[in-house]
Amino acid sequence: MNDYACEAAMISKQAGVPVKLQWTREDDMQHDFYRVGGFHSFKGAVDKDGKLTAFGNHFITFTADGKGVVSGGDIGKEEFPAALVPNVRLTQSKLPLKIPTGPWRAPRSNSVAFAVQSFLHELSAAAKRDHLQFLLDLMGEPRHLPPGNESSLNTGRAAAVIKLAAEKAGWGKQLPAGRGMGLAFHFSHAGHFAEVAEVSVDANKKITVHQITVAGDVGPIINMSGAENQTEGAVIDGLSTALGLSLDIKNGRIQETNFDRYPILRIAKAPKVVSHFIQSDFSPTGIGEPALPPLAPALANAIFAATGQRVRTLPLSKEGYTV
Repeated sequence: MNDYACEAAMISKQAGVPVKLQWTREDDMQHDFYRVGGFHSFKGAVDKDGKLTAFGNHFITFTADGKGVVSGGDIGKEEFPAALVPNVRLTQSKLPLKIPTGPWRAPRSNSVAFAVQSFLHELSAAAKRDHLQFLLDLMGEPRHLPPGNESSLNTGRAAAVIKLAAEKAGWGKQLPAGRGMGLAFHFSHAGHFAEVAEVSVDANKKITVHQITVAGDVGPIINMSGAENQTEGAVIDGLSTALGLSLDIKNGRIQETNFDRYPILRIAKAPKVVSHFIQSDFSPTGIGEPALPPLAPALANAIFAATGQRVRTLPLSKEGYTV
């Protein structure tokens, strides 16, 4: 990721003086390092009590010269929720990719969480279970997975943030027609985060995001205003991307060259974000990344609650939704 550094060095060498190199936005957008998503083919089973008993995922991702690409990567037996389910099958296909890729906030988790957490909601809906209770049952007894690793998923911490987010959002309250709540959890970058989105959707698929409630556990928080700033930024970043950001490639060239075709969320559409933190005794970890991944599935699950329509593709604009 040093194209610009090499270019500046070469210009400086030719000019014989220090230089400042500044790309245009058009050059920056068309010669960047991009996030890849991928495709997931899920299967799942629930028992007569509505508990998850089997989980399968075939992940179609990408490879460059035989190596995994940033935000693509492998899936393993510790992949959530595989370690919590008695019967699991995880497989993948890797397609060759020549497009340069790079990290975006919460690399890999930012795309995987949407798929996995949305599918878990489909399973709880198929089982006619409340999604809050479905997730709590899935977590089971408090433990580290894998055991002995304090930086791994802790099911007790996960259950605590799920409960806290639901409680603070007023989960289960009566809502008018066309309005719904969606809940999602994700563990990434050693952070446990759950989020509840409350949205309205009108007959023209216009979305109003009323509030995002965030609950996180990253150990003891010293700078509370900084933590709140990070979660608010992560939510708005995730919402902006989930709603309308995508890049099209034609004949090897990125087609979107500026914000007229790459619609970053404007301030007037920014939702109210309410953050809550559990001041646990675990070693402190970062907060800048793990608050983003639960946003997209919470939003998609809320749309289903409001409309009965299931979203399986991002960005939402491709499904006809606007804000």
